[in-house]
Amino acid sequence: MLVCLFVVTISAALIIGMWDRQTYQMTALRNTVYYEQATYLAGAAVHHALAELEANPSWRNGIPATEFPVGSGNTYAATVVDGPSNTVIVTGTGTAAGITRTLEVTVSL
Repeated sequence: MLVCLFVVTISAALIIGMWDRQTYQMTALRNTVYYEQATYLAGAAVHHALAELEANPSWRNGIPATEFPVGSGNTYAATVVDGPSNTVIVTGTGTAAGITRTLEVTVSL
């Protein structure tokens, strides 16, 4: 009886340890996915602003917060300001699940 209780205790400890480790790994994976999504959204904001600048080089309105894809809660936005020596500074911000990434690009007109 004592051996059986010992085996059950050890088995339970091993199962709980494996479960805790898997939960930690899944949390890390989820955070990595959100981090990458935010990075791609920031890139999308920069590309959107660059497309607007290509169509109209005097455009400086920026991109307001835009949800992409619609209904996901993920957003991107961009600001466009004049820089030194006939350059434009485009700053894109992407947000996914509360994680925000920013990308800044300087382009010459």
